[in-house]
This record gives sequence, C-alpha cells and structure tokens, in this order.
Amino acid sequence: MVNIVEQSISQAMDEPDDRMMFTRIKDIVARHLRRMDPGATVTKTEFFNHTHVPDMVLEWPGRPRTPRRFIYLRTTSDQRELEDDLQRLPRADRPVLLALGQLSSTRQQGDLPPLPGSSTALLLDASALGALQPADDSPGIPHLVSRSVLEGGRGTLDKPATEAFLNTVVQGAEAARAGERVPTRDAVDALTARMTTDVADRMSAFLAALWQGGGSTLANFPAPQRGVGHLDETALMYLLESEDITDTAFWNRVVRMISLPILLRTPAAGTGNLQYLMHEAIRLWTSRVCMIVPGVADADISPWRWAVKAGQLILQTPRFHVLVAQSQRQLPSGQEHDLPRLDEVRNRADRFGIPLTSLRMVVTDRHVGYGGPGDDISHDTQLDGISDALGQAEGVIEAEARIPSGETLQCMFGSGIASARGARTQVPLDALLGTTTRLLSELSNDEAEKITQLLGAQGPPPDQPWSQPSFDDI
Repeated sequence: MVNIVEQSISQAMDEPDDRMMFTRIKDIVARHLRRMDPGATVTKTEFFNHTHVPDMVLEWPGRPRTPRRFIYLRTTSDQRELEDDLQRLPRADRPVLLALGQLSSTRQQGDLPPLPGSSTALLLDASALGALQPADDSPGIPHLVSRSVLEGGRGTLDKPATEAFLNTVVQGAEAARAGERVPTRDAVDALTARMTTDVADRMSAFLAALWQGGGSTLANFPAPQRGVGHLDETALMYLLESEDITDTAFWNRVVRMISLPILLRTPAAGTGNLQYLMHEAIRLWTSRVCMIVPGVADADISPWRWAVKAGQLILQTPRFHVLVAQSQRQLPSGQEHDLPRLDEVRNRADRFGIPLTSLRMVVTDRHVGYGGPGDDISHDTQLDGISDALGQAEGVIEAEARIPSGETLQCMFGSGIASARGARTQVPLDALLGTTTRLLSELSNDEAEKITQLLGAQGPPPDQPWSQPSFDDI
C-alpha cells in the first residue's frame, strides 16, 4: 500500500518544471518532518540533489545538546550509489540521505544490512519516511520511536525495515513495564543497531525507567548498565510524552530517578504524565523560591495543571500561576500586588493553620514591625491593639511563616514572592507552594479545595508549645 508521503513525493516528481518540482518535494518532506517532531526546525537551502551541500538542515532549538542533522535528497534509488555517497559525507553532520523513490526491490523484507557500527549516517527511502509516525496522528510510543529516528537513526531503512524496527521497540516498551526480559532485550539490541550511541543510550534509559517503574530491579534490566539508572532531559521527555501512565506506584519509583533541575531542562508543556509525575514529586523534591503572578489559563493547557515552560515549573490555575525557581534571579520582575490588611493576613493564617513568626506593615510612609523569638504570633492580642491604633489602614508588606518541616518562608505580599530563609535552604515543594498560595492569595473555598488536591493539606506545624505573653509581661 502506497503511503501518503510517498504518493505525494511521486506526484511532485512528475512536475515538468524542475524548480517547481524541487520546491514541492522539499515542502512535502519538511512538512512531514515537522509533524513528526514539532520541536524540530527544518531549514530549506537553495540547493537540490547536490553532492556536498544539504537540501535541508534539521535542528532542535529546545534541546541544545541534540546535534543538528543535514538532509540530502536523492533522485536515484540505486543503493550502492547511495551508500557510496554516504561514505563521502562528514560524519559530524549526521547525514541523512533520502531516496525519493524506493530502494531496490530485491531487499524488501527488512533485511537491509546496517552501515558500519561507527556510522552516524542514515539512508532511507520515501516509503520509510512515510512509515515514520507523525505526532498528531499517533501519539505515544510509535511517535517517540519515530522521532528518535530523526534524532539519531543510522544505517539503512526501507519501509519493511522501518515497520519492523518500530514494532520491536514498541513491543519492548510494553515488555519493559511487565518485566519481560526477551522482548526488552530485543528492543535494546535494535536500538543499538539502528541508533547513534547517544540516542540509543537515551532510549535504553527510557526503557529502563519503564522497567523500574513496573517494579523490576535495575540489576535485572537486560542491557548494559551504562547510564540507565537515571533519566536526562531528553529521556524524560520521551517518558512524559508517551501514553498516559496512571499507575501511582510507577511514578513513585520513577520520580527517584530524576530531579527538579532535570525537569526544568525538559521541553515538556502540560502532558498528562507530567501531572502524575508531579503528584509524587511534590512531596519529594525541594526548591527555594516561588512566585504568584496574575494570569489566565493558556488555550492549549487546561487549568489546574502543572506545566513546564521556558525552564520554569508552573502550577497553573484559572486565576493565577505559581512559578517555581531555584533563585529569585530566575523569576520575572515588576509584578505588583495590592497589600492586604493585617486582619486579612491573620484570617488566612488562621484558616489554614499557618504559624506566623513576624510581620512587617506600612502605614502611609512608616513601617511597623512585630515579631518574636520564633513562636507563632498570629493569635497575639497585641496585634489587635496595633490594628486598632493604626485605624486598620495598615498594609502587610511581609510575613515570615513557619512550614511543617520547620524552615521559615519569607513571604512578600507586594511582589507575590515567597523564599526560604537562608542562603542555601531548600524546602519541600508541597510546603513551598502550599504556604505561598494560601497566605499570599485570598482563596475561594473551591480554590482552597483544588490546592489541597494538588499539593496536599497544609500539614501540622512542628511540635512547639504555643504561648502568648500577657500585657503584664511586656
């Protein structure tokens, strides 16, 4: 059966005007490549069927460690001629030779010999290109494997070989989650034969994550242990963009193979798997600072979801977003929020059981501070007297809040930023975001319930006796 890509290329080659033919073919190939991997950019050159100058350049701006690939279109389908061509092209460019017809019909059962083990070159024909899965047609493992062919495929692929390779790796991914050794090993062997070393290692790490997530031990994974004990950002992207995995135990195991800095380097938007990952990570990972910014939900991402964008972890709600960062330098500047009154801040703290250890307020151009030796001041009756004396015109600039793990957060109401006290202090994400959203924003009952669903309850403060000095003691 002729696939659409192959058919379109064949029709374009019947174009009598050579320049128009070149343009049409390049447009067809570029469009399919972009559909296969929306994160890739395809740059078309002014050349066609040139010996040494590529017809297209394939790059991944969001994944700077993924090397570019040069694509050469060829009107010949003679495999010896094409393979001779490949030997002359620089290895560093990871050249891709695309035969616009079909490779020799004498080799149509997926038995095409791979190029030498050190090769970084890929030879495929139009039917093989059409067999690679576009993202919008078939999301999931087949798409991820197809995209990995773009990144690091090597050797020779016709349609039968491509379909056999896709099938082997897809079956291997399913087998890895089930802890089945033979199909998993077959997939690793196929990746080693058909991929450059870096991409094969990433895909093996992806399979190892499925293996461990399914409950099997890494020691029994049927592949060399090189680099499979952790996920880099690209392997994590493979995992996040695969079919949704709803198994909580799976993500509880996988989350220990990665870290927040790895996630922040991962070009993932708001996938379903990211939601399951964060459900487990929110209790295990730490960070230093977060920020509330006004904003509505993006059109392509549902509200009340996690997203990763431009190197930031974002908790997105319909009314505001919470940005997580390792330092304040990574946060946007210039955000201004109205200052809440003292009674509003005390009510929020009381509503969610947040111990406040100090407050700083402003009245016109004067600042007033109130604090103690680290105990909870939110119930102090002296604060009632301060509020009465100031005529309830005070605005709270800053509050220090103690979180369940014992650390203190400095919460700035004007900027919407909360940060851990201490130059290198890291605090659990659930406490960091939970305390920030509950104290710096006036949550409706529905919003409070949603926050609890995503972050867990506020949690009890550390065991410290609560005492309040009387007026006679001060």
